[in-house]
This record gives sequence, C-alpha cells and structure tokens, in this order.
Amino acid sequence: MDELTKTYRDWILDQRIEGCTLEPQGDGKINLKSDLANGEINFYDINGSTVVELRLERADDGESCFFLHFELEELDRAKSLFGEMVEAFEDLGEKQARHILLCCTCGITTTFFANKLNEAAKTMEIEYDFCAKSIEEAKVAGGEYTAVLLAPQVGHKRKELVEALPDTLVLELPGSMFGSYDAVAGVRFVVDAVTGARLAAKSDLRMARDFDHSKRVLAISYVIRSDESTLSYRVLDKGVDALQGMLVRSHFDIYVLYDLAATLKVAGYPLESFDAVGVAMPGTIDKGVVVQMDEGAADFDIAAKLSKKWRVPVRVDNNAVAAAAGCYISQNDWDDVAFHAQAIGVAECDEGLVIGGLVRAGKAGFAGNLGYLASNFSLSMDLEEAAWRYDGTRELVARYLEATICTVAPEAIFVWCDLVTDMEELREELLKNLPASAIPELIPVADYDGLTLLGELSLCLQGIDE
Repeated sequence: MDELTKTYRDWILDQRIEGCTLEPQGDGKINLKSDLANGEINFYDINGSTVVELRLERADDGESCFFLHFELEELDRAKSLFGEMVEAFEDLGEKQARHILLCCTCGITTTFFANKLNEAAKTMEIEYDFCAKSIEEAKVAGGEYTAVLLAPQVGHKRKELVEALPDTLVLELPGSMFGSYDAVAGVRFVVDAVTGARLAAKSDLRMARDFDHSKRVLAISYVIRSDESTLSYRVLDKGVDALQGMLVRSHFDIYVLYDLAATLKVAGYPLESFDAVGVAMPGTIDKGVVVQMDEGAADFDIAAKLSKKWRVPVRVDNNAVAAAAGCYISQNDWDDVAFHAQAIGVAECDEGLVIGGLVRAGKAGFAGNLGYLASNFSLSMDLEEAAWRYDGTRELVARYLEATICTVAPEAIFVWCDLVTDMEELREELLKNLPASAIPELIPVADYDGLTLLGELSLCLQGIDE
C-alpha cells in the first residue's frame, strides 16, 4: 500500500459517524456497519494505480444507495467523495420511511383502503406509510410525498396531477385492487413502481441495421439537472452488451467521467482497451467542442481533453443528436427522422435530426436550437406558464414540430415529453396549421437515455456519418 493510500485509509478510520462503526479488515478493506446500512471501502491496485471503491447498501433489503469508483490521485477530492458517502448514509434516516398519498374526490372513500395498506405494509415489514386526501389537497401537498396514488374514480385526473406535481411520481391504482381492497397487492404495486422510478433500468434497445461489430465501444450519456447529474454508460464488446450502469452526482463536473474510467477499470474494461468512446451531453457541440453561447464565455474542447486523458478516440455529441441517431438505428422503416425532447417546466427544447441516414448537426452544431423561436410563437397562454401545463405544453411542442416539418419534413418524429404522451392529441394540434399529408408519424419515447446510448454506440461504430 503506497503512502497516499495509507494516509487516506487512516483518515477514514479516524472519522466518527453517528450511528455506525468503521471496522478495518486484514486485507486493507474497511467495513461500515449500522442498523440502516452496510458499506465497504475497498482499495484495488490496478497496473500500479490505486482505485478506491465506496459501496453502501440498505440493511433491510440490500438496495444500493451509494456506489462509486475513483482513482486515488488527490487527497482532498478523495476526502470529499467519502463525505458524499457519509451524506448518503445520513439521508437514509430521513428517507427510510416512504410516504404515499392515496386520493380520490374528497378523500373519505380512500381512508379505509389507506388503513388497510398501512396494515399490509406493517405485516410485510415494508417501510411505507399511506394516508388519504382529496384531489385538491393533493395538488397542494402532494410534493411532500414519495408518490401520489389515485383511486380509479379519479384516474382521469392523472395528467392534471402530473402537471401540478412535476417532481412527484403519480400512479393510478388498478380498479381490481381497489375494488377488492387487496391491500397486499396494492403495497406491492406501489413498491414496484417507486423502485422502478428510482433505479436505472438497463436499456434493451437494439440496433436494427447492419454494422461492423468487430469493435469494443463505450457510450456515455451525461444528464445535468439542478439537483443532481447522472451519467449512464453502455459497453458494446464485439456486438455483445457487456456492461451497463449509472453514476449519480450532486453537481456537474468533468471528474465524474474520470470516476467512470475507474469503475470500468475495476470491471476489466480499461479505457485504453476501447476502439472508440462517445459522450452525449447537453449544449451546442461543434466537432467535439462545447460551444458557449453566452457572451465572453470560452469554448471547451472536451473531446480533445478526454482523448488525451484516456488515450483513445473520443467523440462528443449533443444528447438530442445522439438520441436522433438512436431513433434511426433502432428501426428500419424511416431514413429521415427527428427527435424532440421537451422537459416539464422548460420552454426551450432539444431536437436532433437524421436525414437520409446522416446526422445533421449543422453549422457550428446549431441545428436543433429551436428555443430561439419560442418568443415568436402564438400560444393561448404565457410561454413560461405553458411549459408547466399539459395543454400549454401540447401547443408548445406542436409549434416546435411545425418548424421542423416545414423545413426538413421528416418521415417520423420521436417525441419525449412526460406531459404530452397522447400522439393523437398532438396530431390534432398540428392539424390546426398543417395539412394532414405533411404530418409525419409521431412516436412517443419513454427511454430518452436508452436511445441516447444506443445512438452514441452507433456513432462510435461509424455506422452513421456526420
């Protein structure tokens, strides 16, 4: 064990964390134990460098709540990452019980079922608690709950609740469960839905077109949000899906990409073993350079920086451009496709284009920046209000798609939008301004990240040329 590793290990053992103990092991590993979680700090010597693994799992069900690899190079950063693991542990105490709101028209008819759900959860030893409120109360207080569960008689209000509670999981309870008061099935239904929303599902999207699959390639999708950033990755090794996963951070920085390199090294996929790496991320990307649109901001050649760091060819694309490539590659019906992404509460959009089987990023990577047109749209409400409302977002998406249809007329448009999932209603909105013959196939997208990774893999394989 080198001096830096020994210093870091000794520092960890000197830490005092309320409610848990740190136990050194003979092989250098450190175990973290408590009533809430069990964890490990492992040190791997890989080709002369130390890779640290921080792992934390809930004690009750073994669910991973923190998992990270990083190469030990800077002590201050290593201490900071251990601090993030401690924060995840401390959050467990607050998040141990998950609160579910069950609601109907007035809240009275659901109180009995909520009580039965609580009894069932207690018997099943699942840390969920249920309470009942009316729909109107749910619009105000629903954001405080892990999920809002709608009784069948108010299931038609789901879109309205999603609009009012954009950060809360809204579910409609199946009528068979509610009608029979099957509380055990009801608890399982909610647990499965919450778990599915919380965990990163492995994408099963596949390439429908022929490629040279003799290469080992890595696709990375980086999504930046106000509260956290997620990095998803997928390894294709000679045509075989070899590895998929996700890293989560509280903020954006390039170090998470370096941490991914450490994760892959531990898994037996060092970066230098890849034929190509593709990174999809937000922003205007011009030949691997993140173009800063703000006055005075410097451009960032992220592709060159990563290629030098990893000693492997790296390409960088906008998320929506990569997703458009994924839309093209996942089917054989259309060669001219567009991908449109509209997030809840955001008036701007992201679009990507593939025309004639070729990705079209345009001059300076500017194609798809339709947000600049939004102030000129004629909407029935204020632009910012429209971004939060179902009917307003439908109008907004339609105006963006009209611009795309009138300029490049794709055969199909894939639409990712949590508020607008009914493509027939979107089509009706388009018919207000466009002839029916001009409207392309409209396909709803559920797995934006999966399409992005698939598209980035195909771009790495050079199946689609820019």
